[in-house]
Amino acid sequence: MSERDPAVRRRIIMVVSVMLLAFSAGHIMQNVLARDTDLAVRGLVPDAGPLVRDSARPQSLPVPPAATLTPFVPPNPPQSDRITDDPPLPEVPQEDASASPMGAPCRTSVDAVAGDAGIIWLEISAPCLSGQVVSVAQPGLKIDWRLDGRGRLSADLPALSQNVNVTVAFADGTNIDTALFLPGVIGMYRAALVWDGPQILGLNALEYDASYGDSGHIHAGAPGHATSDGTAGFLLRLGDGSGSMAEVYTLPRRDGTQNGNVRLSVESEVTSMTCGRLANARAVQIDAVGGIMQRELTLTMPSCDDLGDFVSVTTLFREIRLAAR
Repeated sequence: MSERDPAVRRRIIMVVSVMLLAFSAGHIMQNVLARDTDLAVRGLVPDAGPLVRDSARPQSLPVPPAATLTPFVPPNPPQSDRITDDPPLPEVPQEDASASPMGAPCRTSVDAVAGDAGIIWLEISAPCLSGQVVSVAQPGLKIDWRLDGRGRLSADLPALSQNVNVTVAFADGTNIDTALFLPGVIGMYRAALVWDGPQILGLNALEYDASYGDSGHIHAGAPGHATSDGTAGFLLRLGDGSGSMAEVYTLPRRDGTQNGNVRLSVESEVTSMTCGRLANARAVQIDAVGGIMQRELTLTMPSCDDLGDFVSVTTLFREIRLAAR
């Protein structure tokens, strides 16, 4: 055989192989794929039961679980339903907006009550004016007091008339008026000595012809007190030296049971503090039927050579005369 035989043999084998491959492919197309037969692979075990599907409908893709969730958006609550951490602050009245250093609200008040024997029971409160001077006035009588550290004052004020209007004037310009009816003033003998500044003069009452130093001598050193039977008089000192002051003598009237006279006088001792000074005063007197009298007094005190002497003025007041029936 010649050298060309191996090459011819390889060409023949290649042609035959190609023809066999083409024949096999055509056989598979006609007999297997045309019958739509599922192929099974040996040696494989399914994880679950067989899946049966319609050959005319394509298989759908699996849907992930997260794709089926719908996001939830909470609705916004109405404005009126909103809740805040801080509750609304209460409204503070304007009058309470300021307070005294001790925390009391700055409310100025005057409480006046008609008491026994024609006396007005007075209560004053002004917490933000502590230590300030207040003036208490009624027709014929004005007295000055200094409020205490809490802005308070309690005082007994003898009324000079049955229907009386009391005005309390404060240092900040506030004035408070109070009208009172005191029926007890009728039937009272009342005398007042009023002055400004330091005390120089004093009021004296000698009851039922008493002498100086007797039990019937009523003055600042022995002021007496109101008695249940009204047979004795008493004296009240008003003011604290902050301005106008007064001494007021009161004698209840007892018709048909009293007999005697009451002498009223103004006196002053000559001391190193009063000698050579000028004293100004006013005398106010009401009788048992409501009549009122006022007189002014200007007194020049003796020189300091007369220390220890007393000056007496006996004509400033009318004498009270009582007669039993």
